[in-house]
Amino acid sequence: MRKVGFLMAFLITGYILGIWNFLVLPKYYINFGLKGFLISLIPMLIALFLIYSEVESTRRTRYLIYELFFKVSRTPAFIFVLLMFLLVMLGITTYYSSYSLIYVFNVAPRYIPAIAFGTILISFLLLVLAKGRTLEVISVLSVLFVLFAIASAFLIREQALSTVTSPRAINYMETAVSAITSFGHSISLKGVLYMSVSVLVSLGLGAGVYYVVGSFTPEGVSFKRVLAAVFILQVILSFAAAFTVAYSLGAAYQGFERAFHNPNIPAERSMKLFIGFQNLKEYTTNTEKSPMTSIEVFYSIPYVLRGNIANADRLIYLLMLSLYFAGLTTIIVLIEMGNQILSEVMQIGRGKSLTLVSLLGFVVSATMVVGDIRTMFVVVPFSVGAIIAAVEAYPLLSEGLEHNKGIVGVIVATLLLIGLLTLYYALRTSSTTVRIGGLLGLVLLVPVFMNGVLMRGRR
Repeated sequence: MRKVGFLMAFLITGYILGIWNFLVLPKYYINFGLKGFLISLIPMLIALFLIYSEVESTRRTRYLIYELFFKVSRTPAFIFVLLMFLLVMLGITTYYSSYSLIYVFNVAPRYIPAIAFGTILISFLLLVLAKGRTLEVISVLSVLFVLFAIASAFLIREQALSTVTSPRAINYMETAVSAITSFGHSISLKGVLYMSVSVLVSLGLGAGVYYVVGSFTPEGVSFKRVLAAVFILQVILSFAAAFTVAYSLGAAYQGFERAFHNPNIPAERSMKLFIGFQNLKEYTTNTEKSPMTSIEVFYSIPYVLRGNIANADRLIYLLMLSLYFAGLTTIIVLIEMGNQILSEVMQIGRGKSLTLVSLLGFVVSATMVVGDIRTMFVVVPFSVGAIIAAVEAYPLLSEGLEHNKGIVGVIVATLLLIGLLTLYYALRTSSTTVRIGGLLGLVLLVPVFMNGVLMRGRR
């Protein structure tokens, strides 16, 4: 049981610690400091409570997810909402994980679909070849990612401290680093709202994963201890990612500064470096800018670093490979859990369901090469993610489950309020693409209104 508990901790950690810990959360740790971190514990603890409740609901009843939704909560349509959201998150994670490798291989962005296909294929083959040892495979990869991420944070710090010599760059780097552990930063309501949504998205709510995890978790495993370990690792790795970004920003500023004062560098390249640095600067100073518009700013770091500071390639490889492995562990879990949900709902074999989930995830990631389509998909989790998390938690209010329904009810109401506010901001923005993304998120909720039809059809 100890071994299974250990593996379960890294299974969930591998799922939770993904691209969002690199692309979004560092923004708030740098902008809000420790004050923001303490506030982020509120949505984090709410999410952990829901994770524990969802796992226990299927572990204690021994229902599979579709059985639980149909027989206990009588909401079979909700599972289709979760499945569609899972596929969207799979596509987004695959795209941005693959995006990181173009800086490792130094290729053009047009090769992202090919890299995404290779990433999906690797995940598919690992799951097919592992067969009954899927848990061990995912856990081993998660352990490697945790070790790699922590090691890369220390190495990037060492490299930045030894490379950055410009006084202004040192000042900028020290300001970013000290901001993470400062209590002096102001907090804005809109910034806290976006931070809360980012925390919920990073913890993987809304995809039905934890119901599936509970269905195969042995009775002897203490899931509270598992979640305690996950919580500690989440905090450690989130701070590691934040410090990674902070030290990288110092090096990035020096790269921009040197290019700007070097007459041998073309003006066009200097302007691109300037724009990249300005985006990074806004990333660390503008708390109210929505995460969906700043998610790609992280990828400005490799461009600014390359060719402008000593040993820049080493920094880029460490940073981008950490991001890739963070995404890969999440992708494997999403494909496996999507396979279990789909095979249960559609009554098809493991091979076919794995193929279908992998194929749909690849299609979403491949279409994201088009900028407007990419924006629409990225908007979905940050506009309706909290609402879908509320949909996911709703079955916990059923009479047949032993949970504190009062607390769950308050949490569901809170998630709906957060979701409505983020959806409001998405629909009121001046960008047509963002508004369409908010509407696409609403489309995912359409099956909720078909629940009565599915219940009658089932009878």
